[in-house]
Amino acid sequence: MRRFLFLSVVLCGQLFSLHAQSRYFNLNVDNDLFFVTDYYYSSGIFLQYGRELKTEAEEDVQRQFRLWELGQEIYTPSNRFATDVRLYDYPYGGWTYLKHSRQKEISTKKQYELGLQLGVTGDWSIARWMQNTYHTTVLNLPENAWVDQMPEAVHLNFFGQYFTQKSLGKYLYFMQQWYSTLGTQRMDVGGRFGLNIGSGHYFGLGANTLYNQSQGDAFYVGVNTRYVAHDYMLTGSLFNDKASFTAENVPFRYEVEVGFALQKERWKFFFMYKNRSRDNTLQPEEGHHLMNITLSRFFD
Repeated sequence: MRRFLFLSVVLCGQLFSLHAQSRYFNLNVDNDLFFVTDYYYSSGIFLQYGRELKTEAEEDVQRQFRLWELGQEIYTPSNRFATDVRLYDYPYGGWTYLKHSRQKEISTKKQYELGLQLGVTGDWSIARWMQNTYHTTVLNLPENAWVDQMPEAVHLNFFGQYFTQKSLGKYLYFMQQWYSTLGTQRMDVGGRFGLNIGSGHYFGLGANTLYNQSQGDAFYVGVNTRYVAHDYMLTGSLFNDKASFTAENVPFRYEVEVGFALQKERWKFFFMYKNRSRDNTLQPEEGHHLMNITLSRFFD
């Protein structure tokens, strides 16, 4: 665990030492504690670094970007202190990964991204330690039970995304994102559709913070839909039955999203409210509320 944290710090330091014309760093946090809950997709924290790849070619050459992300997701049942898994409506699980991708501009309104994720689950993800340390030292709560969490395993995911935006007026854009993942941790395909309203850009193009750096503010409203064919965090491995407790996957899922962004000079702040449909059949029908907060810093 200590080695993992040390390597993470070293990695971030190396990323910042790279020289490029345009760079940014994101601190991105998902959490449901804003709604006084702490279950299902309970929290996520993501550190993202991106830079634009400069060339000696003419100015009208298509822009290219390289992105790195270190992330962790934590999943928890609603009855999180129980030690009897028969009372659970979601398996305990942690997923920690390093992601690398390349994005390329097709036109000023279109872009695609290809990349991979390499990560670990179970106690290798240090999710149990992260959550219980935060609960005991910051929230002054007892430790969560973490009985029969998803097993330790190494995972590799390949993913691709395609992004478009269409101007509907001076301060109105229609945004589309199509994406797919193929790997041992997840297999899915989906689409996000929404309206960007304002002088700024909520996502940029393809959630690439570098792509659109217009000053100002923006509102966003949209929906993110997907079909999930395989979710290790619910059903365990496709190749063995080592998971002690699993839940039946709900393949069709969606999130209703409402957000606000503000950018000034080298800083960008945005937050998004998400209402998620259920992931598995043990969960109740009502949606799960989350808040995402992201802080971005730009560098020359």
